[in-house]
Amino acid sequence: MKVGVAQIDITPQVPVWMTGYANRDHKSEGAYAPLNAGAVYLQGASDGALILTADVIGYTAPYDAEVRQAIADVTGLLPRQIVLTATHTHCAPFLSQWNMPGEVELEYAAWLLERFQMAAMQAISQATSGRVGHSRGQSTFGVNRRRPDGKGGILFAPHPEGPIDRDLDTLWFYGESDVLLGSLTIYACHPTSVGGYNIGPDYPGFLCRQLEADTAAPALFSTGCAGDVRPWFGGQPADEFPQPGLEELEAAGVTMAGEVIAGRSTEQAVEAQTLAVDHVFHGLPYDQRMNDEQLRATAAGEDPWLKAWADLMLSQRESGDLASHCPHEIQAIKFNDDFQIVFLGGEVLSEIGLHIKQVLDPATTITVAYANGLIAYVPSANAHPLGGYEVDGSHHYFRRPARFTAEIESLIVTQIQALCQRLG
Repeated sequence: MKVGVAQIDITPQVPVWMTGYANRDHKSEGAYAPLNAGAVYLQGASDGALILTADVIGYTAPYDAEVRQAIADVTGLLPRQIVLTATHTHCAPFLSQWNMPGEVELEYAAWLLERFQMAAMQAISQATSGRVGHSRGQSTFGVNRRRPDGKGGILFAPHPEGPIDRDLDTLWFYGESDVLLGSLTIYACHPTSVGGYNIGPDYPGFLCRQLEADTAAPALFSTGCAGDVRPWFGGQPADEFPQPGLEELEAAGVTMAGEVIAGRSTEQAVEAQTLAVDHVFHGLPYDQRMNDEQLRATAAGEDPWLKAWADLMLSQRESGDLASHCPHEIQAIKFNDDFQIVFLGGEVLSEIGLHIKQVLDPATTITVAYANGLIAYVPSANAHPLGGYEVDGSHHYFRRPARFTAEIESLIVTQIQALCQRLG
């Protein structure tokens, strides 16, 4: 196997509109820490894969396709061999059009595409004979944020008893003479520790910087199935999440890096005589969509976000019916017959990630969300009847015509099973 790792700075050099929070009304005022992008290239005997990640919130499907094709053009890889992931930090440039205040930073998006190309070419050109290791630690940093209200609904509040994936997975990439080339850590928790107007990578950035100090190699990060998981800085369960200072956030990153290093004591080799990568597109069905009368009533309301969404839906209706399904991409890299990394588009809730691990093999499966197109929140079947933001409200921000049906979890798991079986 050949292995290559590259890392590159993507911090904007001028004030930019930021995305992730709906209350921002002006451009960034500075940066509390740099943003980075990285690339990992893996070449097996008959197939290869390129994993990209970046300290951004995510990508619309059209931008994702543009980036992957641009990388394919300069590397000779096929788009199916390229996966684009994100840390999902909420303190990064406004990259793609969602129903949020601000403007898409088109110049930054174009520059970021070029930086992705550069990182990809560096990783490929520097690739050398090597191997991959996998370690798994545990972290209590995240907490489920969907607390039952006792009345059949959901509160946006800490729910320590709720579902969560505490696996802290790290892939270790080695070159010739077993030199560590870099690492990729995956954890399922929203990078929403801080807000405000300063650019920064949230806890993944501090985790990675400490890992780099500990290992003397680039450290990359991708976020797992964290649609209902938020950072938790300790204390007793409360109705609100505490807001940390930067010192507290940095300390959390250092702690998590220590958990990664502790997990490394049980590192296992990922046998990679064979490597296969592929993707599949399928449709996630929407629930009942509003008719024209309902949309016009919503557009006449007082909520500015609902008004903007309803106006958009009405404009789309002028050219035909609203879409019945949302395109969704699933991608997988499989090593030999017994280890796989599954990549899913959207803000996938933790129960779905846990379900995928259970049906494949929890010990040898890593799930990554926020990959390729950031389509919307992807709720689990159990979350659906309880409603809440992730189920009932978030589609307005993602410019989708309706919430998803409860069957999408089973559809996703079935597609993943078939894809991984096809890969060997």
